[in-house]
Amino acid sequence: MSSSHASTGCHQQPTGNELDADISELLAMLAEVPDPRDPRGVQYALVYVLAVAVVAVLAGATSIAEVARAVARIPQRMLAKLGAERDWFRLRYAYPSRTTIGDILTRIDADLLDKIIGRWLMVHAWRDTDGMLVIALDGKVLRGAWTDDNSQVTLFSAMLHGTGIPVAQIRVPDGTNEITQVKALIGTIDVAPAQPRMATLDAAHTQRDTATQLKAAGWDYLMTVKGNQPTLQTEVAAVCRPLLTRPPDHHVEEKGHGRIKRWSTWTAPAGDIDFPHLSQVAIIRRDTFDLLGSPIAKEFALIITSSTPEMCTPADIHTHTRGQWGIENKVHWIRDVVWNEDHNQTHTGNTAQAFAGLKNLALGLIRLKGITTIKATIEDIASDRYQALPVMAT
Repeated sequence: MSSSHASTGCHQQPTGNELDADISELLAMLAEVPDPRDPRGVQYALVYVLAVAVVAVLAGATSIAEVARAVARIPQRMLAKLGAERDWFRLRYAYPSRTTIGDILTRIDADLLDKIIGRWLMVHAWRDTDGMLVIALDGKVLRGAWTDDNSQVTLFSAMLHGTGIPVAQIRVPDGTNEITQVKALIGTIDVAPAQPRMATLDAAHTQRDTATQLKAAGWDYLMTVKGNQPTLQTEVAAVCRPLLTRPPDHHVEEKGHGRIKRWSTWTAPAGDIDFPHLSQVAIIRRDTFDLLGSPIAKEFALIITSSTPEMCTPADIHTHTRGQWGIENKVHWIRDVVWNEDHNQTHTGNTAQAFAGLKNLALGLIRLKGITTIKATIEDIASDRYQALPVMAT
């Protein structure tokens, strides 16, 4: 056993009722992941290895080496809670080494891990919730992770609007791009057939095939229109430009960071614009002022959606559009700032994707508790491992 465990973990004591936290649902979910190892000679159950890895990621571990060091500092009573078996020769609970953790994350079925994690987070995030289910789709290049074919690893994710909880993730196959993977990503999300649902996408995904595939799968879409679709952009702008002469259909103003921002939204029927299943078009103008009211900037966004005015009002279009813009800040930026993802050069086997899946799980667990101070929570858990247990409880 490492000396760090003896000097740190053994003396740490729970400050409250952390050991009473019910983490059984989380452990049951992790137990669904198939073990890639030969069962002969396996020392630690896969569910236990994944559980301690989740604690390490919740404590801010940014690499396999850091995961191993963080695991070595988990207190003995907490190891028992996570499913450790007693080492009767050394009279303590054992924990997996860096080699064991790295071997598992390298060989694990990362696609299935992502699906199991996303499905579990979706169930818990959408529990007892009514209304339209809205998710944001976006891709992320892991800039430090490379494949054996000298290609960067790209992941394509879905985030639940409002909560910022990641509910799906797939790896984009080498030699292609995320635009081709919308159907595959949507297919991993379990939704009741009658559930009204919408996917929001940035301009790169404003494609006829994407719109067709989403509607065929029962999803409405809301997309931004830019110059990569020049004909569509011209047609939508021609419908929207005259709308600016009348008062907006929706208006909201916010003050913060020394600025006043005002969003105005106009909508109109799509008319004869040739795009699959298109129902409405919209234009959103964002005006930025200083605190004295002097104008600083003005921006316009063109929006299209397959959803009807009854299901998607001007206020909804404004909210969903801003929700799509938020995936960068709520998921990608968090994974970069908290877990230093863009600088992580993990690349062996499935490690990069599996590690990203554990980060999604950690982020989802924190957000399921309604916690918005992500970095502070990670720091608290890093200083007191027992604080991870209430976050992991359901």
